[in-house]
Amino acid sequence: MKGLLSLLLLAYSGFALCQLNFSGTEKQSFLIGTLDDYNGHQQTVTATTDSTYFQFVDVYNQDQKYIALMIDSLFKNENNDFHMTNNGAPKGFRLYSKSLSTKINSFYNFSPSGNSTVFHDTIYTGLIKQEKFLTKLEKLSFLAGAFLRNGGKTNTNDYFFTIPNSTSKAKFCVDILNEFNCLEVKQVILNNIPVGNWITFKPSERILSMIKKVENIKKDKPFPSAALTYIMTKMN
Repeated sequence: MKGLLSLLLLAYSGFALCQLNFSGTEKQSFLIGTLDDYNGHQQTVTATTDSTYFQFVDVYNQDQKYIALMIDSLFKNENNDFHMTNNGAPKGFRLYSKSLSTKINSFYNFSPSGNSTVFHDTIYTGLIKQEKFLTKLEKLSFLAGAFLRNGGKTNTNDYFFTIPNSTSKAKFCVDILNEFNCLEVKQVILNNIPVGNWITFKPSERILSMIKKVENIKKDKPFPSAALTYIMTKMN
């Protein structure tokens, strides 16, 4: 049974990857864009009994399994220590790899979060280094990854991002949208728990072309346009 499950997951992963037109996309930047980044990218540099954040790649909701499997397909062959766990919790899928997490960490400035694991390993919070993304392709690929994880479209075809508790990722998305001449780029920060970063925009041709690469594999239902309009009228 376990072998059959592994085979089915592999087949699903390959199917999802085939649906993604990855030509013209830089996959390292795409990966960084997909990361959860809730309260920043979390890492520990030591691991005792609890290794939740040690050599950590990312965490996913159960309904985001397709993203986890896609990342598995893209990076497992060149990272032999890559592995996935699922503890069954609502946010239970987790990816780990020493080699890949080392590359990911180079894209963040880390500082102690003030929190630790239950076994007293200090948790560090990483904020995105925008300067690491040097080319237009890298920036567009990051945005495509962010749209897969955090973006959406309403039932009237308005485009948006919703990025909870991640100021550096939200800022980078806004900067990229402006750099590539998107229209009506607006951001509202809802100061509740979690802090909500809502971004709406009308995509330019280049941004839309990159978004289209991931739109066909997103599992999110259309968001009501009226609800988005209400959110965007809220005060910062």
